[in-house]
Amino acid sequence: IVILLLLTSCTFAQWSAWTETPDTPCPVTCGYCGVRVAATRTCTGVCSGPSQRYEECGAQMCLWPNKTCCPGYIKGLLPSREFECVAIATIPAKTTIA
Repeated sequence: IVILLLLTSCTFAQWSAWTETPDTPCPVTCGYCGVRVAATRTCTGVCSGPSQRYEECGAQMCLWPNKTCCPGYIKGLLPSREFECVAIATIPAKTTIA
């Protein structure tokens, strides 16, 4: 009977579905220097993995005396002809031997 009670009271841990958090404010509003919580989930026991997902935020360029954009971003021109911080594109170098 004791073994049966232990088996019936044991539950498997499971993560809930991710819940987006679009209203979470960005702590730094320029240069893509901020990081905000983008989604959360809960666990019904002991789970492995994170309970929150994060995303960088604050695309507007920072004003002087701050750097315009944080590391990994540069000033870019949008199709709307406005400037904003954009991710640096990494293009592998090609070398040719003649």
